[in-house]
Amino acid sequence: MLLSLVFLPVIGGFISWLCHVFLLRIVRTSYLPSHWYKLPMVIAFITILITLMLALILWLDGLTVLQQGNNWLEEVNIEWIPLLNIHFHLVLDGLSLVIIASTLFIVLLTIVYSSKESLNNFGLFYLCILFMTSAIMMLFVITDLFLMFFFWEAVAIPIYFIISLWGRRDSSSQLRFNGASKFLIYTQISSLLMLISIVSLALINWNLTGHWTFDYQVLTKTPISSYTEFLLMLGFLAAFIVRIPFVPFHRWFIDAHIESSTSGSMMISGLLLTTATFGLFRIVIPLFPNASVMIMPLILILALFTLVYAALLAFNQTDIKKLIAYVHIALMGYMTAIIYSGSVIAYQGIVIQMIAINLVIVGMFIISGLLVECYSTRNINQFTGLKQKVRYLSTFTLFFILAILGIPGTANFVGNYMMLLGSYTSFSYYTILLVIGLLLLSISLIIRMQPIFYGVVEKNHSAKSHLSRKDISLLTSILMVLVFIGLYPQIVLDMSYSIVNQTQQYITAERAGE
Repeated sequence: MLLSLVFLPVIGGFISWLCHVFLLRIVRTSYLPSHWYKLPMVIAFITILITLMLALILWLDGLTVLQQGNNWLEEVNIEWIPLLNIHFHLVLDGLSLVIIASTLFIVLLTIVYSSKESLNNFGLFYLCILFMTSAIMMLFVITDLFLMFFFWEAVAIPIYFIISLWGRRDSSSQLRFNGASKFLIYTQISSLLMLISIVSLALINWNLTGHWTFDYQVLTKTPISSYTEFLLMLGFLAAFIVRIPFVPFHRWFIDAHIESSTSGSMMISGLLLTTATFGLFRIVIPLFPNASVMIMPLILILALFTLVYAALLAFNQTDIKKLIAYVHIALMGYMTAIIYSGSVIAYQGIVIQMIAINLVIVGMFIISGLLVECYSTRNINQFTGLKQKVRYLSTFTLFFILAILGIPGTANFVGNYMMLLGSYTSFSYYTILLVIGLLLLSISLIIRMQPIFYGVVEKNHSAKSHLSRKDISLLTSILMVLVFIGLYPQIVLDMSYSIVNQTQQYITAERAGE
């Protein structure tokens, strides 16, 4: 079932693309009803829906497996390149399954929202969306570092095309190309450093043991000096920090959102950044625990600087998408700092927050798309009288703003509470600084968004009186998931606890050895 889970999206993507090509050939010879052109989108939607159902079935079965004391739910190990001992080794654990389920849910929302957008060559668009989904899911379950790098790079390909080919309509093609190219340059340079570290680690292990392997679980036991470990970790860290993104490596993220369509922004924020935080949590700390403890002070400084810097820049934003992007950068900096706390409670809060942040930011991007539809601009200063102009939209907007701030009853509140509680036991003074940074972010977001609820609507300005059922369904589904996890987080905590506890032991062991 694990192979079906990770390969089904890309198979559905190819079917959707071939269906579009087939429809284009038919159009040349005969007339087709307009609803036939939605077939590629329907295929993509059904594919992700089936994949999500498979993930939920594995979730139900996994609760029983984990109660029996196992860390893995399913495993696939196939020899791929015998000469280099590279195996197609997939391991599905509780944490991976949680992130995969949230990923599929976001992709489902993206496909539904994309039906509102005017897309050229939409068959290729859904192929890119579903190809990216499969590649990202692979990153969550692969244990061979060579293949991990392969899929890490594969994720960048569809993102490049999503920005450059299906960017926002009011942007010139040259600007979209520049935004896509900047993303590709940033990620390629940082990924090259990670590749050097992967190959170097494999060579060191081969020199010490005479056994050539890229298996992550074997390489964690490679005896290396502290200096070598530190240098190797920097290669991984460079790739993950750029994609998180930390300041000053955040410009690609802002430009990517500016030039992307709403569905493109949903994919970038909802899926891409999760791979970086997951990589820090599941790869960097277990592979390089001693180096992680050594570099912790520097990471904490950079994370706090990212949080405060992004919060301050949010004060001056008039573009709704840039505002949301800076809010996301600030939250990612905050979450990255907590990763180095070494607390089980904080780590469980991170798992909740990884889901909550992605969902609430995706919800905000949906709202930004609806606001642009309504006001025909992305300038926040012109978003006035929202309550009178669009029915229900102001209510959803207020909810997602409060969710970002961590209102009780949402998953964001549970995640924030557990993260701060756990990190306070590790570095109390630094946690206080993080709280101040979060307060600064809250103030900036409220100041920028509060005016849109008030003001007089021009009488001669055409108004959209209500949201469509599709819009309400999208926003309501995100709201329900956030509230459900906020009221019953145990369903996520039980699934991820074994892996969270295992990761925490790496940090604890290194601190005890100092």
